[in-house]
Amino acid sequence: MVSRIESKTVSPFPRSDRTVAFAYVFSIALAGAEVAVDLGTWVELDTATIYGIPLVLAAFTRNPRLLWGLMIALVLATFITYALQIPAGAFELSEAMFVNRVLDAVALLLTAGLLHVWMVSMDIREAQAHLLQEQNRKLEFANDMLLAREAQIVRQNEELILRRLEAEDASGRKTSLLNAVSHDIRNPVNTIGLMAELIRRSAEDPALAAQVPQIARRLQSNARSLVALLSEVLDTAQLDSGLLQRRDSTFSLNEFVDAARRDLAPLADAKSLHLDAEMPERSIRVRTDRIKLDRIVTNLLANAIKFTTKGSVTIGADTVDGAALIRIRDTGIGIAEAELERIFGEFAQLDMAAGERDRGWGLGLAICRRLANFLGATIAVESKVDIGTVFTVRLPPECVVDIIAPAAPSDALSAVASRD
Repeated sequence: MVSRIESKTVSPFPRSDRTVAFAYVFSIALAGAEVAVDLGTWVELDTATIYGIPLVLAAFTRNPRLLWGLMIALVLATFITYALQIPAGAFELSEAMFVNRVLDAVALLLTAGLLHVWMVSMDIREAQAHLLQEQNRKLEFANDMLLAREAQIVRQNEELILRRLEAEDASGRKTSLLNAVSHDIRNPVNTIGLMAELIRRSAEDPALAAQVPQIARRLQSNARSLVALLSEVLDTAQLDSGLLQRRDSTFSLNEFVDAARRDLAPLADAKSLHLDAEMPERSIRVRTDRIKLDRIVTNLLANAIKFTTKGSVTIGADTVDGAALIRIRDTGIGIAEAELERIFGEFAQLDMAAGERDRGWGLGLAICRRLANFLGATIAVESKVDIGTVFTVRLPPECVVDIIAPAAPSDALSAVASRD
């Protein structure tokens, strides 16, 4: 993890423009005041010894011209003051007052030189500080870029991990799908092959011709089973790919239920089961995807017939609290309470006796629930072992277009009379 660099450059002598201007003016004024005091006092006082103070103030301004200008002016003032104050004819090179003035001038020169060196060193130091600050700014910018890049890499890694997990899950689902469906595809295909072989033999042996109708029915049944299986595989692929689309239409739920009963009546007749329809007195019109709703109801109704050995299967429709309900009730083997939720899982297989394992490959109910969720509907199940099962498909109130009550007998007679 790249840590954020934090640096702060602080000048050892913080200065403002007003402070520098004040020091500039005050150093000149102080120098003038000192010269005036020196002129107004006796020569023995040697006021020139404090001429170095204005130079310190000038150095604070970092102005070399001011520093050396004041130094030259003060040196001249030292000797001019001495010349004006000594008696006439008293000057000698060895005279004590003159020597003091020379020493004062040398002191001013050394002080100005040292202050100049200090000013140059401070300028160099501040230049280095500004350079360091600029470098730190660039480093902070580079560090921010690295942090942003690191965050981007982390996000990309998370996305790659998520995609890898999704790919592994999809691969696992496909493997489970192929493993589960291979047996169910192989059985009807083998049966169709055997039926075709029997038909070929019956064509060669007239004695087998009487078996052709029964063979044809079994061949048709296995072909339907294979088509249904492939339809479930295609539904699963569309749901997984997200390419499934809704095509809503408005239709009568009464007619829809009756059509579902008629379509699967031959399947119930083949098992000597009663397939009944409980039609509501009111006409219920709904708006949803009829094809996908038909896939759900047909699958549930076919399962009810498949797992019912005696008794009846009933399909009905009704409305409760504004929602439309489709119920499929059977008197079949039932489902244990512990298995009720698991039956909607993909590839689920219920525990059955050895002779009762013709349970399909556990994808049909999973598709039903996923299609119901896609339509905004729900599927509920109630069941008791050896008594039967009830599946309920609930279409939400927004799918119900209208509910038309049946016409009263008097209204019907009036309508007939008006036509006559």
